[in-house]
Amino acid sequence: MRRPNPTFLKKAEGIKSSRKKRMLIIILVALVIAFIVVFINSIASAQDMYRLQYPGLIGAATSTTTEYSAYQRPVHTTTETTTEVTTTATTTLPHAVLAASPTPSPSPEELGRTQNNSPDIYVEDPNFSFQPIAIQTASYQQRAVMLDDLKEQVTNYQKSHTNLRICYEFISLTTGERMGVDELDPVVPSGAMSIPVSIVLYDKVAGVTGPLSEVITYNSSNYKGSRYSSYIAKNYSSGKQFYLRTLLNYAVSKNDSIALNYVIAYLGGTEEVLKDIKKISGYISYDDKVIYTDYSGKEYRTSGTISCYDMGQYLSYMYHTFTINPSVNQRLFNDMASNEVGSPLAAAFPQGTKILHVLGRNTERKAYMECAIVDYKEPFAIVIYVEAASSDSAGTAIATLGSYTQKFIEACYK
Repeated sequence: MRRPNPTFLKKAEGIKSSRKKRMLIIILVALVIAFIVVFINSIASAQDMYRLQYPGLIGAATSTTTEYSAYQRPVHTTTETTTEVTTTATTTLPHAVLAASPTPSPSPEELGRTQNNSPDIYVEDPNFSFQPIAIQTASYQQRAVMLDDLKEQVTNYQKSHTNLRICYEFISLTTGERMGVDELDPVVPSGAMSIPVSIVLYDKVAGVTGPLSEVITYNSSNYKGSRYSSYIAKNYSSGKQFYLRTLLNYAVSKNDSIALNYVIAYLGGTEEVLKDIKKISGYISYDDKVIYTDYSGKEYRTSGTISCYDMGQYLSYMYHTFTINPSVNQRLFNDMASNEVGSPLAAAFPQGTKILHVLGRNTERKAYMECAIVDYKEPFAIVIYVEAASSDSAGTAIATLGSYTQKFIEACYK
């Protein structure tokens, strides 16, 4: 019998081995492709779920190339179950101007000739009251996950806007649930200090239902210089008298720094007022000496700061006092509800949402602090602090972070 050619056998075995390798490679490639298809489908499914929970916010929190233009109010549907922020092709996000335009006012000489120095009668606004709380549809576990998502959105926005300094605090006033981002850092409250000062005064006069008719006389020589933002200084000259109730209203609803100073003086001065404020919260007290670096990298060693955590505590204390006995601070709620300074947060919520707020503004330090109790689905406190080169940038940041918060609350009650 003829023996097989060994060379032929080797070639045959080589061909057979090559075929096996090619077959294995084809099978592996097919498996990889199948895995990729399954992975992409799962990501798409998760993205769809996210869109259902947070419509309109996909990509908004992490975008670093967005150019902000003039503020546009989000368009809300009539059903209140889906609330969306409309965007243009350039992804326009909420934006608001914080600096009030100066209005012409009579000269002091003209005021001195025409003004009536007697105090004007103060007429109270209708009493503010909270709407009924909606029924939450999300489970507590789902809400906890969504709150973590909210924190991630705020943090991502903060990281992607390195030209801003941002601090944030959220408190559910019904559950006590809270979440903060750099909420313990020093911030410049400016006119927002009218909130804790007013709380202290109304606590002291609890039970007094009269008009708070103590009369205080304005002396313009004590308030010279541009550092005072004041409706009083623009519209009255020395000698004009005001009821204490009027000054309280001006301090809160008009951000009047001179009115706030008179209220503090009535309470015995800054040192005495701060003693009572610290009883509510004093993680950073207004008279503490602190060191902090602002949005531009400039270092400050100064007093006159608090934290967003502290302001959240003041708002929470104010709310719970009101729910126990509205007569104590009803007038403070009325003043915050009728605040004449525009709120950037209004951009983030359906029109008509009650936002009780004070916006602290320090234009020298480019610091803006929005402090609010929002009556929406459930009452909650929100404190957003932004330092920025322009008031436009600060307004945009406050409104955008407010929109993240609105989506969180909306998702809890769908």
